[in-house]
Amino acid sequence: MASYVIGVDVGGTNTDAICLDGNTIVDYAKVPTTEDVTSGVKKALKDLLGKLNHEGKTGTICRVNIGTTHFVNAVIQRRHLTPVAVVRLCGTATKSLKPFVDFPEDLKQAICASVHLINGGYQFDGQVITEVDKEEVLRCIEDIKKKQIRNVVISGVFSPVNGEQEELVASVFRENYEGISLTMSHQVGQMGLLERENASILNECLKPLCARTITAFTNALQELNLQCPLYLTQNDGTVVSANQTLRFPVHTFSSGPTNSMRGAAHLSGVKDAIVIDIGGTSSDAGCLMAGFPKEASARVKVGGVTTNFRMPDVVSIGLGGGSKVKYTETKEGFAVTVGPESVAYQLQTQAKCFGGEILTSSCIAVATNLAAIGNQDCVKDLPDKLLTAAKTEIQRMVEDLIDLVKLSEEDVTVILVGGGSILVDEKKKLKGASQVIKPPHFQVANAVGAALSQVGGMQDTVVALANISRDEALADVKEQAKQNAIDHGAEPDTVEITEVSEVALAYLPGNATRIKVKAVGNLKAALKETQGAAVTPEESQVAFEQIGSKELKEVSHQPFMLQETEPDVDPNTGEWSLSMWDVECISVGAGLLGCGGGGNPYYGKLMALQQLKDGKKIKVIAPERLNSTPELTGLVATIGFMGAPGVLFEKIPSGRETTCAMECMQELFAAGYKKGSYEGKIGGVDITKGDGGYFIDDFPVQSETTKETPKIVALMSAEIGGLNAMEPLVVAARSGKPVVDCDGMGRAFPELQMFVPSIYGDPLYPSTLADDKESRCVALQTDTPKDLENYFRINTVKKGCSAAISLCPLSREHLIEHAVLYSVSRAWRLGKAVLKAKLSNTDPNDTILKHETGKLLIKGKIADVARQRTGGFDKGILKVDGMGAFAGQQLSVDFQNENLIAKVTKHTDAKLQGQVVATVPDLIVITDVDSGEPITTEEVRFGLRVAVLVLACSPLLKTDTALKVIGPKAFGYEDIEFKPIGEYKLHEPIPTKK
Repeated sequence: MASYVIGVDVGGTNTDAICLDGNTIVDYAKVPTTEDVTSGVKKALKDLLGKLNHEGKTGTICRVNIGTTHFVNAVIQRRHLTPVAVVRLCGTATKSLKPFVDFPEDLKQAICASVHLINGGYQFDGQVITEVDKEEVLRCIEDIKKKQIRNVVISGVFSPVNGEQEELVASVFRENYEGISLTMSHQVGQMGLLERENASILNECLKPLCARTITAFTNALQELNLQCPLYLTQNDGTVVSANQTLRFPVHTFSSGPTNSMRGAAHLSGVKDAIVIDIGGTSSDAGCLMAGFPKEASARVKVGGVTTNFRMPDVVSIGLGGGSKVKYTETKEGFAVTVGPESVAYQLQTQAKCFGGEILTSSCIAVATNLAAIGNQDCVKDLPDKLLTAAKTEIQRMVEDLIDLVKLSEEDVTVILVGGGSILVDEKKKLKGASQVIKPPHFQVANAVGAALSQVGGMQDTVVALANISRDEALADVKEQAKQNAIDHGAEPDTVEITEVSEVALAYLPGNATRIKVKAVGNLKAALKETQGAAVTPEESQVAFEQIGSKELKEVSHQPFMLQETEPDVDPNTGEWSLSMWDVECISVGAGLLGCGGGGNPYYGKLMALQQLKDGKKIKVIAPERLNSTPELTGLVATIGFMGAPGVLFEKIPSGRETTCAMECMQELFAAGYKKGSYEGKIGGVDITKGDGGYFIDDFPVQSETTKETPKIVALMSAEIGGLNAMEPLVVAARSGKPVVDCDGMGRAFPELQMFVPSIYGDPLYPSTLADDKESRCVALQTDTPKDLENYFRINTVKKGCSAAISLCPLSREHLIEHAVLYSVSRAWRLGKAVLKAKLSNTDPNDTILKHETGKLLIKGKIADVARQRTGGFDKGILKVDGMGAFAGQQLSVDFQNENLIAKVTKHTDAKLQGQVVATVPDLIVITDVDSGEPITTEEVRFGLRVAVLVLACSPLLKTDTALKVIGPKAFGYEDIEFKPIGEYKLHEPIPTKK
């Protein structure tokens, strides 16, 4: 007797069910999707079983796999979600950004039950930040019990590197709180504390709904006399048992596009291709790699929440079977647009080909003999020129979609699936396609993908390649990924590695590299027979009780829209008081000015926005305002973070590091510091003469000081590029001191000796450095600025690769002469240009160049990224293959944390091939081609669609004196001369000068 597998996929319009006998499709059913989803699934199964019975096809149904939208819909609609407590193991770190900080407010109100920051957490290398305090955990449990919270997330710093502390805290919870439901973050997401924590929160708040849904599915199977195991499809193309889904419902998000792509691979027999799934309203396209969808980048928003769990990389356009076709007659024929408006599920009542009044894309397919649906007589009078124009437009849209998704300029196989693929004539050549395949049963490829039965395992960790060879490290991580797949039910002999990625982490010692590996294998036969939806009546009752007793009021979910505001400048003081819109603009602009380095300013933006939400003020003044009043007469502190950006996104700052470094500077002077006097002690602490200078490795808090200290009246960013642009805004809110509209680099650079005032002779010492534990060290004097860089870099590594610095304070005169002026205003204008372009659907890269002297070098896709670690820096070369107007061209960009050199490596004009078109210190900026958002060198990866621009740098960076430190030769390019892209456009500052 045959063994059947049934696959079910829930789409926005239809729910499809299909029966597979091995690789053979036995039959299928298609029914409209219902609002409650479950009844539609039941109807599809019932219809399919009826067809099998009617046709006399007998066999044992050994498994039902369902791809459902239940859980992602619950998050989007804010319904049936359960309040969650979050316990973060962080010790002294991360306190500047608490759990739920970047949740939409309505969702936060619905599910945030309580937040607990307790001892624990790891450094990047597995060393503890602080040990877990069991008594503190027990107090935490008591508080959660009193609030009657039964769903808890445990999230630890660097838990993907070492999950032991999360496991320990989970065991204490289980021992002391009967019936508690837990999600440990290291089992859900990847590196990036907030995003992983967010994914874990969504996972835990869905568990009661998941139990209820699994029970409903199980009951539906029982009512249909299906005595077989139940599995659900995941967003990485694998399936998971009902029991495992109860633990990780979040992994079912976006399984629909994944099912379509997996089904396309199965039906066509092609493992590497572009899949286009054309539905009733839209077309989704993605890349198949080894039979599985290519994953999206680290950050994915679900219901307004930023997460970093695996999701397919899919591009969507408004082309479907129900797309409305609009046209106007011209002298040449017809001007036609197709979509994005659609009649969707009303196709059979509103479309002309079904006797309705609206011309749709399906009508065009019927009239041109591409489809035999509806009544062709209803569209027989459509003019031939209109039909030709509409077909041409549909083909153009599909070809543009192929071009958006392609990973190289080579033609690739294209597989068409989905009911709407009748719109495309697969016999006609499509630009960019080497061949077009529309496989049998293309209209139910999504259900076919759901029926496939493979399970997967992922391992994501950081390895110090100084202690182990690369080959050994890869072998270890691959073995762990394979074991994870086996633990999830894979047949050991069938497990294969389907994905490997390596990213060197900048500034980290020991050649630290993040390695991520995915393994996939076939589901064990034993599990197919025995492992069902093991939901006991007791568990179901608990699930119902939890939802019933804590049913949330429905909240209206409206997408967060930035409220644009004009700069608020006080006419008397000239102070610019920042709004949330201003912070958002500065953040985007700082990312662009980072030139690929400096770290993504996202977390800094969240910290600044939180200060504004808490009622604090952030004020920015023009440099000329210094010394204009007694309150502004004094020195300016230069502040920022030092370390690895990758670490800062896992070990978030405590919020005290920069303030502590500034306090250390004040206490140093109060304890008797004098330039030129470096013998003996300061504040009772011995001064050490080390390589290149005089230092204090551990400067304790000075409780008693008698000397007068420098008066710090304002703050300045060490660099306007990246994360460090945002830190002075945060400190300004906490301290009440204004930020001066200037910075020390005009962009981002990798090392302290590239601080522009230092280049022009202003000493960097004394300087201080502090970490989250408020451990402080001091550089009293250094022989060269490079010696300061070396000393602080060594100590930053000792402090977990994350620390704050406060450089020697600057006077008004030195600042105006040697700092890069009005750079905060520049960042704001750049960010505003990008955000406004996004809101108005105009090209953000063109908008940037309207505000800046610069040039668009190329638009295309990243074809290759080659990295190496040298001296703690992430060095490499990326190549961009041109698309659109840049087709046939290739640009390479050399980077060392920041983008340094751009060179034409391929061009239709042979004279331009090999030409260097941009160099440091001009700003080489890589952006997302559509949104204009900046992309850092840590984030660049194969397949990203990007634009590469070069912007003019400040005149201070172009002198012979500066070029010796920050020009091409300073980075080892002895044969390359700096040729400026153009004159720097100095915009007026937003805060007034007088």
